[in-house]
Amino acid sequence: MAVKRNSAAASGLDAATLEACRRGEPEALGHVLRGRTSMLKRLVTHLVGPGPDVDDLVQTTLINAVRAFPRFRGEASVDTWLQRIAINAVRSHGRRERLRPRVSLELVPETAEPVDPAATPERATDDRRRLDRLYVHLAALGAAQRIAFVLHVVEGMAIEEIAALTGAGRLTTKSRIYWAGRALRARARKDPALRDLLEREGDS
Repeated sequence: MAVKRNSAAASGLDAATLEACRRGEPEALGHVLRGRTSMLKRLVTHLVGPGPDVDDLVQTTLINAVRAFPRFRGEASVDTWLQRIAINAVRSHGRRERLRPRVSLELVPETAEPVDPAATPERATDDRRRLDRLYVHLAALGAAQRIAFVLHVVEGMAIEEIAALTGAGRLTTKSRIYWAGRALRARARKDPALRDLLEREGDS
């Protein structure tokens, strides 16, 4: 019984809910997964960019989580566990179909119109445009580099956290981020709109 209490505490779920999810009870699964769908959608969107694949990948993540719950030992938080499943779904998607730019770079505005620095919605639009251009370039990277780079730069995760989520070593994770950043900086020489985002990676 002590093991169950410890695993439940680590997972962030109470013991009864954890056991109900392991048994596949729909009410418990719905309660746990519905509350985390927004988090998963944000993560997947950051990893693959906005587009029609996001909802499919989130749905795949949820289906895989339901199937895997009987084997979930609760040694990590359920959020971390779901993030790993989502990252694996993105990897599998990348193997089936190499991510391609969904829009020509020339069709994505390089800069927004000049705005008042205090105008938060306009600044958000400017950031969105830079991110759109970033995803066009990210599509040219390998999946491992892209995932590590996005988790570090866009999601703001530490090297150790990314290594744990992806199952890679710390040095491998740092190397992937470095080479992804280097490739993107080379592209940024012809696309200055990327520089602000890439400077975040250099300061991390």
